[in-house]
Order: sequence, then structure tokens, then C-alpha cells
Amino acid sequence: MGKVFLKQFKEKLAKRHKSISELGKPSIKIEFDDFVNQRNQTFISYLSKYLTNSNVRKKLVKINPYTIKCGSFARSNNYGTESVFHVTLSLLELSKEGHESWECSIYESDDVSENEVKSTTFDNGQVAIEYFLSQIINLSNN
Repeated sequence: MGKVFLKQFKEKLAKRHKSISELGKPSIKIEFDDFVNQRNQTFISYLSKYLTNSNVRKKLVKINPYTIKCGSFARSNNYGTESVFHVTLSLLELSKEGHESWECSIYESDDVSENEVKSTTFDNGQVAIEYFLSQIINLSNN
């Protein structure tokens, strides 16, 4: 007959019960501060008002909670190669008094490097998103 080591048996049993009891716990920590963060709410509310075009929404990529990117507009450049353009929109700052600071940037990337072609700042979210959408339309039409 085999020997039963009571101490090892209890340790294995405790480990098993611990792993079973942890199954119901969430594995990802939810940041509840994000729900009440005014900067997040402002950024999302402006986007939801103006980004009704489903084709544009499919192309958007969220870089961080305050920045989105729309891109992969390929165009030929002067050197006979192809460059890819993308446009980013960021809510840089939102003060307690309600002052907003937005930035819309256009980047050009090729096989060698990525360069910022144009950067424009705004103090109004409506104007910033309208400019962002116009830049997307301009790049997709050219």
C-alpha cells in the first residue's frame, strides 16, 4: 500500500479549492475612473455626434483613450514609390473650466521613415472633428 502524506494532501486540496474559487473573479481590472473621467466622456461624445458614416468608423483605430487614427491611404510620391498616409485626432487637454485643446495630424510613411506632414490645433471639438473628417475625405479622394 502507498503511504499517504497528510500535509502534502492538504496542500494540494487547498490549492485546488483556491483555483476553483478564483474562476468567478474577473481577470482584468476595470478602471472605474474611466467612466467618470470628463475627458473620456467629452472625447466619446464628440465622436458619437459626428462619426455617423459607417465606412469611416470601420477604418478608425483607437490608439489610446484620447486619440484615434484613420489611415492607410496609399498615394504615389515624387520618387516613384508609394507612401501611406494616416490622420490622427487627439484630445490633448480638457481643463476644469471647459477649455479644450485638440490636435489633428497627418502622417506620411514609406519604407524608410514616418514623417508628420501637417499638424493643426483647435480649441473646439466640433471644428476639430469636422477638419479630421475633411482630411480623411481629401486623402481618400486623391
